[in-house]
Amino acid sequence: MFERNPYHKDIFDEGYKSLQKGILLFGGSLVVLGILIFMFPALIGFMFAAFILFVGAMFLAVGWKVWRFKKHLESSGEEPKPFKASFRTEGPHYTRRRIFVVMK
Repeated sequence: MFERNPYHKDIFDEGYKSLQKGILLFGGSLVVLGILIFMFPALIGFMFAAFILFVGAMFLAVGWKVWRFKKHLESSGEEPKPFKASFRTEGPHYTRRRIFVVMK
């Protein structure tokens, strides 16, 4: 009655295995991080400093992109050129979409 057919895969098998591996990997990494923090208490300061450095670099990159976008709009003169952005989504039924932004 409950024989397992080798040719029939359960629809949840792959997702369950992926979820299980992800949880085990996350839990293992937290245990290792906890051990490292107990061994090296200064690691907390290094992690906090790395976080601040990462957030600062991210804000600098976003600010540079906004500045570049502003320069693009100012350099166009009277007639602004459209700013193109392409978005690619994965999947069999998706297509490439383009967005044109014209600001004055």
